[in-house]
Amino acid sequence: VNLVEWLKQMVANRHSEEVIDPNLEVKPSTRALKRALLIALRCVDPDSEKRPQMGQVVRMLEAEEFPYRQ
Repeated sequence: VNLVEWLKQMVANRHSEEVIDPNLEVKPSTRALKRALLIALRCVDPDSEKRPQMGQVVRMLEAEEFPYRQ
């Protein structure tokens, strides 16, 4: 299993908290982690046409809402 497939499996099985480095001094909130993972998964979409542009990624990371596809 490659890294992207592993991450998809972890998110699908609701094990998102297990993907972060256990050595981090400050753990992200569940909401922040979910947002970052959803953005990351969009960035590695097999269909390159569906991947966000970097400006969109920045806006998604700065936004308060979750980055759902429109």
